[in-house]
Amino acid sequence: LHLSCSRTHVPCRDGTGCVAQEYLCDGEKDCADGSDEDGCAQLCNTPGRSHSSYPCGLGSCLNASLVCNSRQDCADGSDEGGNCSVPCQRSCTQLCYPSPQGPRCWCGPGYRLAEDGLSCVDIDECTEWGKGACSQTCLNAPGSYSCGCLPGYLLEPDGHVCKLTGPEPKLLVAVQSEVLSYGLRSGHEEVVLATDKDRVVFSLDYDLVERKVFWMDLATESIRWQDLNSGKKGTLVKGVRSDCIAVDWLGRNLYWTDGVAGQVLATRLGAAWQGTPEYTVVMDGDLDQPHSLVLQPLAGLMYWSEVGSHSRLMEASMDGSWRHVLLAQGLGWPTALALDLPTQRIFWLDEKLGSVGSAHLDGSSVKVLKLRWVRSPFAAAVCEGQLYWSERKTWSVQQVDKASGKNGTVLLKRHGQPHGLQVPSWGAPNPAVPALLIAHPAQPCTNGCAKSNGGCAQLCLPNP
Repeated sequence: LHLSCSRTHVPCRDGTGCVAQEYLCDGEKDCADGSDEDGCAQLCNTPGRSHSSYPCGLGSCLNASLVCNSRQDCADGSDEGGNCSVPCQRSCTQLCYPSPQGPRCWCGPGYRLAEDGLSCVDIDECTEWGKGACSQTCLNAPGSYSCGCLPGYLLEPDGHVCKLTGPEPKLLVAVQSEVLSYGLRSGHEEVVLATDKDRVVFSLDYDLVERKVFWMDLATESIRWQDLNSGKKGTLVKGVRSDCIAVDWLGRNLYWTDGVAGQVLATRLGAAWQGTPEYTVVMDGDLDQPHSLVLQPLAGLMYWSEVGSHSRLMEASMDGSWRHVLLAQGLGWPTALALDLPTQRIFWLDEKLGSVGSAHLDGSSVKVLKLRWVRSPFAAAVCEGQLYWSERKTWSVQQVDKASGKNGTVLLKRHGQPHGLQVPSWGAPNPAVPALLIAHPAQPCTNGCAKSNGGCAQLCLPNP
């Protein structure tokens, strides 16, 4: 059976699947036949790669300190005998250990053996390990590194992972006619919104300032809202159909996509339905079936996916100007987008390719992981180190480690299709600047509509 893998993946020997290149020789068997861990011994003593490993004869690696210790630690005994008794007299800059092949130089943690086989060079963990070193900020040091967190986060005791401060973060999930709140640490569930049984809560988003949930009601072709404090309900606009809505909590607007008309539209959050539409077309023309839409209110930017004849990820100012292609290669059908502002990356789930992808917000550093449980993603969200998404075919909400794509689990499974999904920061110290949406320290707020509606009498659309 011929198996075609993307350029970021390699095929398993038995042809049953593909694994990401970063999964090779990571000590965990990701292929069913374990072929992703075969031949790893040759990497143990490669100059410029390893610092303290000895290759056993059966394809495993052994810590250099266990070689020639008069005990057979390799399964084949290849770590003992030979020239183990020859003393270390080489000009090693750090350490020297005996081996059956004679004395060898090796390096302590945080260093690797240089090409000359004698000296050691520092490993820049922040660059080489990427987000595997720290979940947010990373500072390299000789032989070591340290992790840090952005405001609103606290470094966990492991020294690597940043967690939100304040109350427990919660996931809002639309399942049929209800919206559930799910505690991401406690697993506590509760229904926070319920509509008529014959209606479906489709796409949803949350206003962090007034604690309102907005959602698309396909049955009435309207965008509705409910105040989670008072329970008050209302209709924002009628006569619309959309796969995705997004709230600009800072500029006080709501955006939505119209895939059929090829448009992105917007209206004021405080608008009340008076019988005539009060919204504006932000973008029109050459949009090829716009689908998922996410906003970066502090920067005044928006990102969306197009799933027409040529799938692509797009970026523009929130007034529709400065429109350009963020990514147009390696995409099948990117149906769900999510922003991870602490790491300045955008994530997408691809229904056609069955994969999770991410890239820096400038379109660089693209990473794609093919995951067999990505089948029909609708909406996605990122919180701390996890990526969450709703699966319509399996009626479930799932999560994976956002960096590795591993540790996939089913978070929720209900008798009904889940659609909209969001992680609001209810516990932020200042609801106007939630911890989940804090911009990069070097990025000030450039949303011109944040103060006094930008001086506009009606709708203000930011142009950074």
